[in-house]
Amino acid sequence: MSYRDILLYLDDGKSNHERTTTVLQMAASQGARVTAVTLNTIVPPGIRVKDPTVRSVMAKEAAEERIAAFIALAKEYKIESDSRTISEKTAVAVKKVAQFARNFDLVVLRQANPASPHASMQQELGEQVLLLSGRPVFFMPYIGAHRVPCRKAMIAYDGTPSVTRAVHDALPILKEIDEISILVVRTEVKKVAKGEVLADHLVEHLQHHGVNVSLKRVYAGTSDVAVFIENAIAENDIDLLVMGGYGTPSLQQKIFGGVTKTLLSSMLVPVIMSH
Repeated sequence: MSYRDILLYLDDGKSNHERTTTVLQMAASQGARVTAVTLNTIVPPGIRVKDPTVRSVMAKEAAEERIAAFIALAKEYKIESDSRTISEKTAVAVKKVAQFARNFDLVVLRQANPASPHASMQQELGEQVLLLSGRPVFFMPYIGAHRVPCRKAMIAYDGTPSVTRAVHDALPILKEIDEISILVVRTEVKKVAKGEVLADHLVEHLQHHGVNVSLKRVYAGTSDVAVFIENAIAENDIDLLVMGGYGTPSLQQKIFGGVTKTLLSSMLVPVIMSH
């Protein structure tokens, strides 16, 4: 099992180059093709021109530059590549990216940078792709991912279908990682969590896939689960988190669980998430 088709979203941020090289390195190890997708309606940061026609031209030129840089890097790495530019306005474009992502093995996005003028759009894009594409999403921190390829991964496991999907979607990457830990966090002393019942079976299952994995059960007590997971990442020098993406799509809004939302907004390491 390997990724053969990876989708990379290129945005207006400065981390495109690092994210692209990371994905191309991943593609080289997986034997995958990489397709870049971007929007040509995003006006570059710092542009103060108010004329809508000029702004539109500048946005299209910026998109062309992003695609050209990607193609050049793909040729340098000798990776088969393709690209697509989406022209619709933000709300429609975001949904089109999510729909386009359905025919890929893995989608690579950037965490929204709160300092960016397009932060809300980037966050909406991540939510839409996660909830509507049906594909695993590899979120990279906007501060960069300086320890990719990853060597130590953590699975935040609660026994739910979403984390089960995430673990199996992440198998091609997990097989290349040296050390993997499954973290089961209990929030109640007497009640046995789903993850506790199923975690032992997951260890055995992953070992059958040749994955080096260990299991740790902890009691969070009154501590916030997301903060507990973040602390465990720091204390164990983890450089990749695998977790389920909890959320319910509705006509008006996407409601994310507290743990998912917190970890997406404050991530310091890449996160693989499925819904």
